[in-house]
Amino acid sequence: MKLLFITPRFPYPPFRGDQSVPFHRMRVLSRKHAITLLTLYDHDDELRGVEPLSQYCSSIHTVKLPKWKSLKNMALFGPISRLPLQVLYYQSRKFRECLNKLLAENQFDLVHAFMLRLAPFCQDLSIPIVLDLIDSMQLNFKRRVNMARWPEKWFLQEELRRLTHFEKEICNQFDRLIVVSNKDKEYIMSANVDVVPLGIDTEQFTTRDVAVDNPTVIFSGNMFYGPNVHAVKWFMENCFSRIREKIPNLAFIIAGNGPPPDILDLGNKPGITVTGFVNSMPEMLSKATLAVAPMQSGSGMQFKILEAMSCGLPVVTNMLGLGDIKAKDGIELLLAETANDFVERIVECLTCKKYAHEIGARAREFVLNQHSWEYTTDMVENIYTQVLNKTDIFLI
Repeated sequence: MKLLFITPRFPYPPFRGDQSVPFHRMRVLSRKHAITLLTLYDHDDELRGVEPLSQYCSSIHTVKLPKWKSLKNMALFGPISRLPLQVLYYQSRKFRECLNKLLAENQFDLVHAFMLRLAPFCQDLSIPIVLDLIDSMQLNFKRRVNMARWPEKWFLQEELRRLTHFEKEICNQFDRLIVVSNKDKEYIMSANVDVVPLGIDTEQFTTRDVAVDNPTVIFSGNMFYGPNVHAVKWFMENCFSRIREKIPNLAFIIAGNGPPPDILDLGNKPGITVTGFVNSMPEMLSKATLAVAPMQSGSGMQFKILEAMSCGLPVVTNMLGLGDIKAKDGIELLLAETANDFVERIVECLTCKKYAHEIGARAREFVLNQHSWEYTTDMVENIYTQVLNKTDIFLI
């Protein structure tokens, strides 16, 4: 197949979910298909990723959209448009022109677009289109509204109102939509939605024989993301000191890019390290003995959980964090809901190395079997085939 991928953010290096998903899709699909990439970017230094991406793409086309112009889009059109602000943020006349030019000059079999943000560019195209939403944005914002305080709460409520209308409006305008969990699918409420779980690079995120001096809990993820901030704050307020009473030498690593000031301040407390950006998350995970993900908001499927499991770490999370991950409680990970549950399960795991090792080993095996990028991208390839077969029948 000849595929056109379009992304709102330059997909390399794959540090964020909306970069990681398209990057690994391209990496695996390029073994059998020809891929052209059209992507927006913000800073010129992002273009250093063109060379490593070139091994997976027949050609790469980039359109610069600086942050000031995106903010201008929101300021000018936000008050008079019904579109979500995050959709307005990514509007670009040059991007639309480049997309039309590529479609006119090439005979692509299918367009694979990523994120709700790019939906307006694809609504009127006369070519099969798969829109990879990844998450339901209305579900994501609904949970974030419940956690927010004024005046942020007002902003999130307004964006949620716009998202709810827009997500429902566009759902039937594409050949197929993809989300990562059944809960997200429920919010889209359309028959043309497929669930494809997140994948993990199991060669990069793998077990390492590293001696950890003290019992160490890690929370990993982009720390400029609201749901991750909510989770860390909840853990600190409800669990950390209580666990330290039982395990005095306990360490807690908060690993991820862009921590806000209140998260950075946690690094001044005994036993806590706030890393900020890390060059290698697998190496950072190897410094821990257990991963925690007490999610209080957000949507989709949690990369942080699958990455830690792939590294052979026992993970303690709640049902919101678990989502559609099919791992079994007490077998491949540990579930907890209340603060008491988290404290008990973490202490139990940290005080019994054999138990922790067994959970971690089964977690690694689970990810290998159900969440490799090869496994999940096969599902995407099947969706392409279904869409194209349906189109062929229609044309006949």
